[in-house]
Amino acid sequence: MSKSLLILGGTGFIGKHVARRAIKEEYETYILCRNIPKIDEKIKGCKYLQCDLTNSDNMKITKNYKFNYVINLSGDILHSDFRNGGKSVIDIHLNALINLLSIMPRDNLLGFLQIGSSDEYGDSPAPQIENQKEKPFSSYSYAKFAATHFIQYLNRAECFPGKVLRPFLIYGPGQDEDRLIPYVIKKSLNNEIIQISSGNQLRDFLYIQDAVDVIFLALVNDNLNGQIINIGSGNPVKVKYIVEKIIANIGLGKAVYGNRELRKGEIINLYPNIEYAKKILSWEPKISLEDGIKKLITIMKE
Repeated sequence: MSKSLLILGGTGFIGKHVARRAIKEEYETYILCRNIPKIDEKIKGCKYLQCDLTNSDNMKITKNYKFNYVINLSGDILHSDFRNGGKSVIDIHLNALINLLSIMPRDNLLGFLQIGSSDEYGDSPAPQIENQKEKPFSSYSYAKFAATHFIQYLNRAECFPGKVLRPFLIYGPGQDEDRLIPYVIKKSLNNEIIQISSGNQLRDFLYIQDAVDVIFLALVNDNLNGQIINIGSGNPVKVKYIVEKIIANIGLGKAVYGNRELRKGEIINLYPNIEYAKKILSWEPKISLEDGIKKLITIMKE
């Protein structure tokens, strides 16, 4: 029996990995994006739909399809203040979701997976757990928080088959090189100075393969409808540990700590309790941080 899947944000880092897995698992896979990628950047087997979800007049294309599953990975990770670009961040993450669900047919919809953010917790005490009160501190974290509660509202009021995964830090091949782990690897491979903040932040890093595994488990699990599920490795480490581990593996580069300021509102201790994901999905991460770093170093060398 054929099963159709729509991926919002399928041209991004996580989205590309999700799309490749979907093709392997024989989903009829569609990617909805603002700009159709070049031919050599397209994933074989995927069908691309061009649409700007922030423009409700531009969404008629979504009326023509009845998808079985949807994974929402759309939006940009921007931490702008509300009056300096934050409103557009809210449009991209929240209003786009509202626009989509106001027009997309639900006749055949079996599962809708919203990908949230660990930033929704704000400075709630770590390890963050799903039933904690959220404390969004930026336009981005507020938009993600509001989208989470919009999905839960639809589930309560209309039995909408939506659920929310809250990933912490996901890393792996294809990630932008301004993100911590690929940034440090690139600088180290080039034997350059690596500018880092104090490095005392506690963070949780999950390899992309483990993240994709849990995404597909959650997508088809009806017992999760209306719920929030944390995903991460369950093994927090200091940023400084990551940097030194990469430098030791490569044998090049030098870290200088304290030369970069913390991002405004940055949380020092941000790492999840993942016991609920383990229990309800019978899932555990398979790739250790050490092995994941080695895998990524090998790929970036090539």
